[in-house]
Amino acid sequence: MKKLRITIGDKAYDVTVETLESESSPQPWTNRPAGPAPSSAPPPAAVKAAPTAPKQTLSRGSITSPMAGVILSIDVEEGESVEDGQLLLVLEAMKMENQIIAPAAATVKSLLVAVGESVQDGQVLVELE
Repeated sequence: MKKLRITIGDKAYDVTVETLESESSPQPWTNRPAGPAPSSAPPPAAVKAAPTAPKQTLSRGSITSPMAGVILSIDVEEGESVEDGQLLLVLEAMKMENQIIAPAAATVKSLLVAVGESVQDGQVLVELE
């Protein structure tokens, strides 16, 4: 048994620690350098990053839902001009808010959904021209 003093913040605690292994065997936390254990295996080969989808250059067409969910907000109106990257609407799916943004500068031709409406994967949300 060993007596130790542990200080947390400004308060010191005296504790007694029982050694379960024989006293002669080294403890796993003693005489080890800080940091990860050395590895004899070669480092893993560099993982090539998955190619990212090219940015859409859509100026006309339909914006579809990437997944099933519920429309939380619509941030544009029909006839409004939008810039590349502007927020069109917010879709809640799997308890996460997903921003649907304009892929390019365009004009909102029509909004095909309403706030609170449930949508399906692939359903057309907004048409741009």
